[in-house]
Parts: sequence; structure tokens; C-alpha cells
Amino acid sequence: MSETVHYKGVLKKVERFDGENLEQQCKRLLGNKELPSYFDSYEEFLLDNYYKTMTVQNDTVYEVKAIEVDADSDIFNATLLNDGQIEFEVRYYNGGCGFDEAIEEAIKNIGK
Repeated sequence: MSETVHYKGVLKKVERFDGENLEQQCKRLLGNKELPSYFDSYEEFLLDNYYKTMTVQNDTVYEVKAIEVDADSDIFNATLLNDGQIEFEVRYYNGGCGFDEAIEEAIKNIGK
């Protein structure tokens, strides 16, 4: 069932090992599991397994620390913190927008 949802929290960058690309990092974070045939990439597999607890934005994996808040209208806010984390607040109708899309829109709004 689709509904309006509202999350507020912080994105913490998940460090990548030297020489590791995004696919390798996602595979490692999944415990080096074999990629199921119904996924096209380890990134997709990671996002499916860690929905709302990890997101990939601009080729970077972030751990999501969020709480759900009462919802009324769309909000896509993000602020870059001094330690490199991204504080965010998103509120959206999840029948037309997904969590990763909401985070992407919030990141685009940094500094606006």
C-alpha cells in the first residue's frame, strides 16, 4: 500500500578499501555472497537487502540512520556536515517516489 512517508536522519559514508570499486564494495558488504540471477549488480542486491539502512548516491555507499516522522507534504532537505556525513529529512508519497530517489533529490537541494 502506498502512503506518504517522512524520514529524518543522517547518511554516514561507508569507507571503501583502497583499489575497491563500488561493485566490489557492495559484494563485500553483502558478505561476499554469490549474486542471484535476478539481480543485475551487487549494488542492486545491496540496496534490496539493506533497504532504508543503506543507500548509494553518486557512486558512494552511505549507512542510513533515520527515524520515521508523521507525514503531511513533500520535503527533500539535506545538509553536508563538517565530518562528511549528510544530515537529511525527506517526506514523500511512496507510491510515486522511492527512498533512494528521495535521498537523491535531497542531496541535489544541498545549498539551495
